Amino acid sequence: MQTSYIPSHQQEYTRGFILVLLAAFSYGLQPFFAYFAYQAGADPIGLLFARFSLAAILLLLWLKKRKISLPTPKLFAQTLLIGIGYAGAALGYYSASHSASVSLAVILMFSFPAFVTLYSILFLAEKSSWSKIFSLVLASSGVLLATGMDFHGDMAGIFWALFAALSYGSAILYGTHKVPPQNPMASAGVILVGGAVTFSVALMLQGADWPQSASGWFAILGLALFATILPIATFISGSPRIGASDAATLSTLEPIVAVAIAVILIEESLSLTMLTGGTMVIIAAVILSKGKRPVKR
Repeated sequence: MQTSYIPSHQQEYTRGFILVLLAAFSYGLQPFFAYFAYQAGADPIGLLFARFSLAAILLLLWLKKRKISLPTPKLFAQTLLIGIGYAGAALGYYSASHSASVSLAVILMFSFPAFVTLYSILFLAEKSSWSKIFSLVLASSGVLLATGMDFHGDMAGIFWALFAALSYGSAILYGTHKVPPQNPMASAGVILVGGAVTFSVALMLQGADWPQSASGWFAILGLALFATILPIATFISGSPRIGASDAATLSTLEPIVAVAIAVILIEESLSLTMLTGGTMVIIAAVILSKGKRPVKR
């Protein structure tokens, strides 16, 4: 029994490792699809409305086919709020990458673990440690270094990216401490609905620009399928196999893929100071994720 259990455990971990790695890589593909959608004439609101709406419809149809029920009304409303937070993060991230640079947007967006940790220490009575303090200082220094040197674009891009980090961190905090556990895929479906509702309101208030070619719409379809639904499914399936800490650490592949796409495809220039600042932010995120353990609720 002992000899057969260990390989089985190793296989499960390896499978989870590959799935979470695939999720991080897929999330990192967002600038690739967004680039072609923008080239076809779309703006962030039009792009994100189409992305969330299409992804929500496809995932809800899959849930119906698998006969997976949606949460109860109260839990549905709570999860919808998480979706609104994620939508705010997406709006900030895509607006920053559209007006400034993808590289800077990714670096600032990925400072959200520092915000979550700082808030948890100050307001949720989470114990501090030297590693957490070091990580917070490292992340803050990295953000200042990345934004203070060789920045092309306007200050609005910086604020949009920081707004994305704040929104994403707030959604994580609310979901972790206020929303009871539920079926992960059903939760993902409601979160996508929350994003679609948010951008429906934005569409009515501000309007949107749509892709003017078939290639632009294919880019949005690719964004919904390969950079939204696929990573959601693979992360939800893989993370329980390897644990929250290792899953969070592997997720740091996402900004590396996104920045690589920006440099190779979009031909963005990546200065030494921005590269150094981004590395500091990612290292801080890895240290913080290593200190996390699953929360029993």
